[in-house]
Amino acid sequence: MKTLFFIFTFLCFPHLIFAQNSNGIIKGIIIDKETQSPVAGAIVEIINSEFKTESNESGEFIFTNLDFKNYEIKISSIGYNTLKKSDLIIYSSKPLEISFELLPSNLTTEEIEVGANYFEKNSNVNISSMNLDYEEVRRAPGAAEDIGRMLQTAPGVSIGNDQRNDLIVRGGSPSENLILIDGIEVPNINHFGSQGSSGGPIGIINLKFLQSADIYTGGFSSVFGDKLSSVVDIKFRNGSKNNFYSNVDLSMQGFGGIFEGPLTSKGSYMLSIRRSYLDLLKDAIRLSAVPNYWDMNLKLNYELNKNNYISMIGFSGIDKIEFEKRDLTDPESNPFENAFFNKESYTAGISHKYLFDKGYIQNIVSGTFSDNRLQQKDKLNEITEFKNNSKEREITIKSDLNYQLSGSFYLSTGLGYKNINSKNEIFDIQDTTATGYIIPELNVNNEINSYKLFGYVNVTNKFFKDKLSINYGVRADYFEVINNKTTISPRVGLSYKILPNTSLNAAFGVFHQTPEYVWLSTDEFNKNLNSIRADHYIAGIEHFVTPELRTTLEFYVKDYKDVPVSLDNPTFIILNGGTEYGPNLISKAISGGKGIVRGFDFSLHKKLTGDGFYGMLNYSYMKSEFTALAGGTVPSAFDQTHQLTLIAGYQVADDWLISAKFKFATGKPFTPYDIETSKSLGRGVYVMDRYNSERMPDYNRLDLRVDKKFNFKGFSIVGYVEVQNVFNKQNISEYYWDTDFERVGKIYHWSFFPVGGFSLQF
Repeated sequence: MKTLFFIFTFLCFPHLIFAQNSNGIIKGIIIDKETQSPVAGAIVEIINSEFKTESNESGEFIFTNLDFKNYEIKISSIGYNTLKKSDLIIYSSKPLEISFELLPSNLTTEEIEVGANYFEKNSNVNISSMNLDYEEVRRAPGAAEDIGRMLQTAPGVSIGNDQRNDLIVRGGSPSENLILIDGIEVPNINHFGSQGSSGGPIGIINLKFLQSADIYTGGFSSVFGDKLSSVVDIKFRNGSKNNFYSNVDLSMQGFGGIFEGPLTSKGSYMLSIRRSYLDLLKDAIRLSAVPNYWDMNLKLNYELNKNNYISMIGFSGIDKIEFEKRDLTDPESNPFENAFFNKESYTAGISHKYLFDKGYIQNIVSGTFSDNRLQQKDKLNEITEFKNNSKEREITIKSDLNYQLSGSFYLSTGLGYKNINSKNEIFDIQDTTATGYIIPELNVNNEINSYKLFGYVNVTNKFFKDKLSINYGVRADYFEVINNKTTISPRVGLSYKILPNTSLNAAFGVFHQTPEYVWLSTDEFNKNLNSIRADHYIAGIEHFVTPELRTTLEFYVKDYKDVPVSLDNPTFIILNGGTEYGPNLISKAISGGKGIVRGFDFSLHKKLTGDGFYGMLNYSYMKSEFTALAGGTVPSAFDQTHQLTLIAGYQVADDWLISAKFKFATGKPFTPYDIETSKSLGRGVYVMDRYNSERMPDYNRLDLRVDKKFNFKGFSIVGYVEVQNVFNKQNISEYYWDTDFERVGKIYHWSFFPVGGFSLQF
């Protein structure tokens, strides 16, 4: 009866079901990007409308009586660059609450208007950056609302495996990425994350928390350290201080709920809890076992007074997966069997921000903990071949000062301390590699107690009415447990505006990364490892064709030194690792490897504005070579010469979106097997004079997506349907020697994969 009543009401009185289309609200706060202080008196306009207002003394503004649709806002204030922001969507379920950061400027009003655009960039960033907001990630085809998968579309980021979120940036390993959330370092933002690396199969972060995300793919300032290739800087929004709201979500990442609301009039909270449901999709995404996981995201924020703010974030992931015996009736079945992988990971951090007249101080205390339990037995499920019981814990204390010395002179400096505890119980049976080297049995049970110290200073200078912007700085890092404890990393970047909408950019920097804890645990000798060094040389041009259309072209060289290479398997260099489901492991090693990556990235990025079109086109050319102790100089495991990503979308109506993504990449290098020798020895044997000389078939994949929004009285529904790998292209991820069938086996990327999701907001 209830169903019949709803249908009758829907047909006869639709105005009682659907929300009135003029009750939407936008609430905003405007702050100075450099000092984090409120900006009063800023003019706020909704583009292509008559709505206009001004921010109050607290930097706040509000628009009411708006239709439920997508808006663009323009914010201007004397002494600041004009900011334009798109993708501001109002739902009937709750007001849109958002913060805006204005960048100080020494230009005249007329000059500012000419250069105004929709793309945000910090003053300490000169080059190799991409900024994304919540809606760009949410609606991205192929990403399935996972921030990690969207970041894989950035210029210079290579394809690893469809089943993983690895960030392989300009030829670097996934272990080389720094991830920050509200300034708090998070080692891995994925379920089943690889120990000693940043990758994993599916993200822990709930996208509904996201305000914005920046990825820096090279030449980043001395503010960021202990990583070689990239920085992912994620900012969470704050929960509502006025009302309580809830979301029920179903997506590829799981099923769960989000709850937010006021703590008091000065604070708010957000909490999400999710559980996986991938057991329903096992066959479509070629899973040989069903992953089960839970995750939790938390953010709290509280205003002590107008100059002191406290916030807290927290994450947890509980993961379990078990691989049973292989199905030998299916030659294409996954060979990984008789194994389990259980992991628990936790991160929590509290931040105190103190604002003063010309800047702010931010103090952070955070902790991370991970418990990895992995075991694999032989084909008879009797003998343990590999076991890893490892626990890692870091406690970080850091303090950062950001100070505006004048209108064109900014100082950022900071100090930090990390307390480290790493317990590792690892067993790996003696084996002979496909390269012919005998790897002795590894059997360790040890504990590392140590600490790290770091400090940095970065200065930003602007000259000639902001035409020239220079960042220069240095950082020092100290790791107590290794013998060569201290590294110094100078860096410099500059941008010069040859036209109001065109800049020439360049950066040079020395980057160091300390050895991962799991590398040090495998052999006492590994304390002799140096920090890996990479020198970045980057030059490029940035041009705004229109305020919403940005294009960049960048050329780069990344020169690696002091890379760990295995003494037991001298063809193995650690920079070829990090994409494994187990730990990113190396046995007894020395810092004897080197490598060089050369290439260029071209990017065209279009924000969604009034014309309805949005998307990006990214093309990368790369040549990546590494030299270990044996095998000579060869292409790296991540050397994919040509890569192309095209995302194109169109807003058909206020509540309809259609989009597509096409991805192409040159096949990865591989070493062919000697078939006859492999058969006679009962194990895979490489043809060593052709080491990494062959190429897998080229990768290509097309994804399609449709988004639809519904606004009802008091609640909204946002849903999507997506088809990944529309043409069911059989892309090969890797080759292996299949001992069950005495042949070369293949591991594939995802096949044809339909997926959908919805969010019920109320």
